[in-house]
Amino acid sequence: MEHLVITIGCEYGAKGNQIGKKVAQDLGIKFYDRETVDEIIKEVGIPKDIMEKVEEGVTIAGKGAEGDVRGSFSKYADLTERAIHVQKTIIRKLAARESCVIIGRSADYILKEQKPILRIFIYAPDEIRIKNVMESHNLSADDAKLLIMEKDKRYHKRHMALTGSNRGDRHNRDMLINSDLLGVDGTAQLIEEVAGKVFQE
Repeated sequence: MEHLVITIGCEYGAKGNQIGKKVAQDLGIKFYDRETVDEIIKEVGIPKDIMEKVEEGVTIAGKGAEGDVRGSFSKYADLTERAIHVQKTIIRKLAARESCVIIGRSADYILKEQKPILRIFIYAPDEIRIKNVMESHNLSADDAKLLIMEKDKRYHKRHMALTGSNRGDRHNRDMLINSDLLGVDGTAQLIEEVAGKVFQE
């Protein structure tokens, strides 16, 4: 099997993270979730609060574009562009280095030129997402619904800032899967079977 990269975008509460982790474990490859990528971004000098503002669609002005020393990112006039550049660079380096599963962070769009690649988007009916979030966060139905709405809004803004396209756009995905249909194990198995066909020989 050749160098294997699987990106998994997912709706909040659709268990995409659990599915991605199982796929990586079963295939014996690296797993990079949102938190892992964020830690790497932080290590190279983009603070978490700046990345959070980027996710909210906020433009953050830098110190000016006229001669300030800003390392390898000096050509970027504001911190928003620098943060986006860093994230794209990190995603591409992770994918180029070794076989892996990457959760979220618009990796499907960032790696659209990489071949071969398997780009998955995992969703679930709203009532299932609410139920999952109620169980995972010990919330009431109303609070779970509110959290999902906030996450959806934030992820949409972030995806738009990075890609200029809607988060639900199917054109950068190879498979859209309803995780409620097969559950975590069944969905992971389906992805693994497809990956075996895409990356064999």
